Amino acid sequence: MLRGWRDHPGPLHARLHTHLQHAIDRGELSPGQRLPAERTLAALLGVSRATAVTALDDLTASGYLTRHVGRGTHVAPTAPRAQPLLTLRTPVGAAHPSEIDLTIAVPLLTDAQRARLRDAAQHAHYDSPYHPHGLPDLRDLIAQHYTHAGLPTTPEQILITSGAQQAIALTAHTLLRRGDTALLETPTYFGAIDVMRAAGAHLTGTPVTAQHLDPHHFAHQTRTHHPRLAFLTPTHHNPTGTTITHPARQHLAAHLHDTHLPTLEDDTLLDLPFTDTPPPPRLSTLAPRAPILNVGSLSKLYWAGLRIGWLRLPPTLAPTLKQAKTLTDFGSSQPAQHLALHLLTDLPTLISERRAAITPARDHLAHLLRTHLPDWTFTTPPGGQFLWITLPGPTASAYTHHAARHGLRLYPGASMGVTPLPDQYLRIPFTLHPDHIPEAVNRLARAWAEFTSRGSERLV
Repeated sequence: MLRGWRDHPGPLHARLHTHLQHAIDRGELSPGQRLPAERTLAALLGVSRATAVTALDDLTASGYLTRHVGRGTHVAPTAPRAQPLLTLRTPVGAAHPSEIDLTIAVPLLTDAQRARLRDAAQHAHYDSPYHPHGLPDLRDLIAQHYTHAGLPTTPEQILITSGAQQAIALTAHTLLRRGDTALLETPTYFGAIDVMRAAGAHLTGTPVTAQHLDPHHFAHQTRTHHPRLAFLTPTHHNPTGTTITHPARQHLAAHLHDTHLPTLEDDTLLDLPFTDTPPPPRLSTLAPRAPILNVGSLSKLYWAGLRIGWLRLPPTLAPTLKQAKTLTDFGSSQPAQHLALHLLTDLPTLISERRAAITPARDHLAHLLRTHLPDWTFTTPPGGQFLWITLPGPTASAYTHHAARHGLRLYPGASMGVTPLPDQYLRIPFTLHPDHIPEAVNRLARAWAEFTSRGSERLV
């Protein structure tokens, strides 16, 4: 805890003051924890007693410590806690109207879907302002969908959230403590990375290859790092688009059953296949007694502005997560839940409409990229919303900076790595308006031609 205290600037008492304050801010010194006596502290640090006393007196005056004769010096129960801001990986901020934003995937509303939304708003009715766990009819309907898909579910297991991001955040902040380990695929959804880091977790990864996650490596990581929470996207993985095969899921499910490792199974892209072949069963279906939490959302299937998501909870974790949601906001938006209830009554139509809109966009984008950027390689995914591009060399981060000069917002794939990834990946969504796809590819190609012809080092 005292290592490195001399590295701070200023006189010795100021350096010690700064170091101890940072230790309290970071939680390395807990409220009520006793510090060494003045003489002992001075001897440990090799400074005069006056230096130690000055630093401790200043911290006491600032409210960080309490000092009483005969009882010693303790961290104050109400010590200020300055939480450092994270450098978020999640893209934030709206794009300029002249820019084409390729950092996020926002499904567009078709004319038919806009009409459906207007109709839903007309038929929505509002009763009690408080349903902390979600509108009862909506929870019942979502439970029915899980049950019909082969995963028996009661309404009491459904918790409505304000989008999938809140579902992930609630789970992480409820089940993780600072210093715990979380195990995630690498690469993975940047929102999950940010949430786990904000919860104070140490992150470790299990790689997703061109096929999918290796269940044997996942099991090795759990035995080695003893995580308290795992986050997996078995179907239409974000960002690679891969889907874990049935045999591999059986291995994963058996391991989760045996280890009882709480696991978030991200289903948000599950209903976005491009074929009529259904995906393999959920992990929670294959391991019904394992503590697996399923995350769902209308954002990818219908419209991100609706901000309705949900958790399917194992009975052992349901009370804890429901309490966390209640304490967070007393429940998600009632009007949005009524709209979701109306829309989800015809889930097959939602799925077919989204597939009809997104499949041509995927194919058009893939064709143009192969035509105009032939040295970029990718596999056309069987579902999801993204192309996972491999560049010829480790220049993705530099290229994204240069592409901004051409009115493009891009996200380097390395930023989606839990552990370091080669800097040669880009994630490009195919949720753009069809009229904007040719211009997006034109800008990508112009930026790439200029970038490669003039040399990346001079353009960054």
